[in-house]
Amino acid sequence: MTSIFVTGGSGFIGSAFVPRAVAAGYTVRVLTRSEKSRARIQAVGAVPVSGDVLQSGDWQGEAAQADFVVHLAQPEAFGARVTLKRAQNYREQRLRMDELLFSSLNPVTVRRIIYVAGTSYYGDQGSALVNEATRPNPKGFGPFIAPAIERLSIYLEQGLPIVEAYPGWVYGAGSWFLEYNLAPLKARKKVPRLTGPIKMASPVHVEDVGRALLHLLEKGTVAKRYFIVDDQPVRVNRLPELAAQALGVPLRFRTVPEFISKLILGPIVTESLTTEFRLSNARLKETGFEFEFPTVEKGIPEVVAHWLKKR
Repeated sequence: MTSIFVTGGSGFIGSAFVPRAVAAGYTVRVLTRSEKSRARIQAVGAVPVSGDVLQSGDWQGEAAQADFVVHLAQPEAFGARVTLKRAQNYREQRLRMDELLFSSLNPVTVRRIIYVAGTSYYGDQGSALVNEATRPNPKGFGPFIAPAIERLSIYLEQGLPIVEAYPGWVYGAGSWFLEYNLAPLKARKKVPRLTGPIKMASPVHVEDVGRALLHLLEKGTVAKRYFIVDDQPVRVNRLPELAAQALGVPLRFRTVPEFISKLILGPIVTESLTTEFRLSNARLKETGFEFEFPTVEKGIPEVVAHWLKKR
């Protein structure tokens, strides 16, 4: 049976990808660090592999045997104010985890590697709809993931079949969308919003990200980049608007001045939140991929219904 080795498989995107890969008939092995993660991985029919992507270990042998590799793991970046030092640690950890994973893989036997990175690498792109060939303008975390992304050319020269995937603003019944939108709305609390002009961004449903990654395993072209975003860039406040409608509650904003955000979250996260980008999904669609939720108008009501059902 064809096998996939996954890093970061118990995270937000991984939780959408792994069950789909199992359902598609792959043997899925997921690198895990905790017993809680092991239980979740086993519950969906995947095989947990003990180890830490930041440390060498037996897991590298498991990775080397896989037909496909999906590299979702990201260094921990949230849960506290992101200072320059934390961001620099993020940069170094990202480089190390990539090196440990890629050094264990054999270019002759691995069929494809899906490398997942953030659109903060492309940064602020203004009002134009852009594709993967646009010049990156790293913002927020972008400058700290750039060294890892730019190093991929070296691994490609070594023969590793890397396909790069860049999901946009990934929403679903978890992560930031739950914490900053669904939970406060359900409690009839105000939703935080930065002061200043309302920015545009390219969102995507987490389930479509999982489906797209699985699709790119077979259809992605080596050495190419793919934006995973839905059909329509939106004003960032459109997401809480639709969530409030689906929940049947009033939407009230709590405006947060940018300088306060910098004090609480740090300047790096704040810069990410004030970045504007409109990304095209044309290249992904050219591979034959079809979105289940092509717009937030279709996706967010489904997220709300799913979240209410599982609460």
